[in-house]
Amino acid sequence: MSLLPRLFGSKKPTVQTDRVEHIVATAPDSARPVRSHVYREAYVTYESGYRRKGVVMDFTDTGVRIRFPTNESLPAIVTLSARSVGLEGPADVIWQKNSEAGLRIRSR
Repeated sequence: MSLLPRLFGSKKPTVQTDRVEHIVATAPDSARPVRSHVYREAYVTYESGYRRKGVVMDFTDTGVRIRFPTNESLPAIVTLSARSVGLEGPADVIWQKNSEAGLRIRSR
């Protein structure tokens, strides 16, 4: 006589497949767009005319992650000039942590 049926019985296991199907179901990918990693020079100009030099770390069609040499706070709206990656114009500061900031280019 087999040991397994004696220990666990001969009843077939019941599995809730709806939970498993929900986890492995294919859904549209909602990930962020792929970012191009670069190390290019860029300038940010405040409304007051003050200009800061920074380095674009990565970018998409709609925004950039930029690093500055100092930890100065940015105003809410700046003008981005990153010609080396093809992005220019007014931008919203979405986040800022230490010397890095995320800028979103305003709709053209």
